[in-house]
Amino acid sequence: MPWKKTPDVAMYKGADWSGLVKTVPQCSPQQAFRIATLDPSISFFFFCREYMVLEATAGNPTRTFNPGDAVFFTGEPWFGSAPQCDAYQKDGMSIAYITNVTPTNLASAGCYTTAQGLPAVDVACIFAANINLTPASGALRLAPNVPVPSGGALACGNTNIVTALQSKAVSYLQGLGLTALLTFLNNHDASGWSEFTSASDAQAFTAQLQSVVSQYGLDGIDIDDEYSSGTPNTTSLAMVTSMMQKAMPDKIISKALWSDIQYFGVPCQGVTLEQTLTYGWEMSYGAPPQYVLPQYVTAGMATNALSKGYWANQPSSNPAGDVSWLKNNDYAGVMVYAFPEGNNQAYLGQLVNDWCGSGNWNQTPNCPPSNL
Repeated sequence: MPWKKTPDVAMYKGADWSGLVKTVPQCSPQQAFRIATLDPSISFFFFCREYMVLEATAGNPTRTFNPGDAVFFTGEPWFGSAPQCDAYQKDGMSIAYITNVTPTNLASAGCYTTAQGLPAVDVACIFAANINLTPASGALRLAPNVPVPSGGALACGNTNIVTALQSKAVSYLQGLGLTALLTFLNNHDASGWSEFTSASDAQAFTAQLQSVVSQYGLDGIDIDDEYSSGTPNTTSLAMVTSMMQKAMPDKIISKALWSDIQYFGVPCQGVTLEQTLTYGWEMSYGAPPQYVLPQYVTAGMATNALSKGYWANQPSSNPAGDVSWLKNNDYAGVMVYAFPEGNNQAYLGQLVNDWCGSGNWNQTPNCPPSNL
């Protein structure tokens, strides 16, 4: 959903280029979507299909671009004619939580396109792996080769999660331009995201996450801090997410936000939780966004990093009004929980059409593929 394509243009050679972030060579538009998703501040990029030279003008130097170059910017675009290139501008963000995980259900997030044929879903969160002191019945350690202190938290997943991760579903989504995150959820014992008390335990858990992300080619980790029977403390999340940020600086750290404002603004060795999160999506399903999102802005998160969560089982009374408020206040977008189940695919489609205009939720025939 976040991309609007304008063909045959690039950033005008005489424009203000102070928002230039970087140029990535040997790229594709689909790879560029994922690169831009890593950084909420990136608002547009242009992609070169052919060699292009922008002559020096208005104080700007001569700039040369090769086929496959993707050029990323913050701020507002000023496009000029460039038949060698196409530009892509962010227009919101849609996140799908994939429950009842199978390769087919995971891949279903890639089966919807906008009116321009671009992905209508931007981020798929695989829900969920678990944090446990010992693997639950039927679950396995996801990073068994990483040493863990006695009594330390383990990264675990049931067989459905493992099967989906080992399938081609993640790479299939990424090939379309979607970002794939693995959600970790507390699991009814004393371990959990808010229960880390020692740096050694938090570091060992971080090492497990790094191993899982590397092994399965994921774009990052999503945090769901619920269902622990342990005793939470206010510095745990900042401690572990700061370690994750250092270990995986080129990956997303997102959080399902709910009943957690007490953890924001609390430093651990000088770093706070809000400084480590790439994105947050608030999950008070049915609540108007203006009642629940501004507290996170006050806590230090940028509006373009925040989305509102929805669920068909507890729907909003005014989804179109919600979308209007989110857009008018520069929030990132919308998240829908349990995407493969019930009416949630149609619900996300309604929200995408409210955001982008009618006709921007189109199901791809014969999708997902059978060879996952």
